[in-house]
Amino acid sequence: MPSGKDNRRKSNREADVPVSSFSDIAFLLIIFFILVTSLSQTTGVLTEIPTGQKSEAPPEKTTIVNIHDDKISLNDEEVTVNKLRDQLVGMDLHNKSDNEKVVLLEASGSVTYQTYYDVITAISRAGGAVAVVEEE
Repeated sequence: MPSGKDNRRKSNREADVPVSSFSDIAFLLIIFFILVTSLSQTTGVLTEIPTGQKSEAPPEKTTIVNIHDDKISLNDEEVTVNKLRDQLVGMDLHNKSDNEKVVLLEASGSVTYQTYYDVITAISRAGGAVAVVEEE
């Protein structure tokens, strides 16, 4: 017959929880979270957008380019992209003051990206400053 001491030892041994692997599990979890965590911070630019006011009519000196359904007009005269470039270069916008360089670009309807890009490029290369007007 087993003695009382042997029974206590067996019951103590069975009640002991093996904790030797806890440190291994904790180490693996730490490595996992280090590898998964993103340490890079998103960057951006903080800007203050000025409040805009709608003006009734643009100043008379301002050049207006209107794109409506891929039809381009310069000061209410329908033009092609090449003719627009020639007329903008003829205005000599490089040598004008900052206020006179402003070219209003009004886009409405379904305008293709290529036409929009061609017009903005023509204005920029002619020395103009683009002011985009969007109709609601």
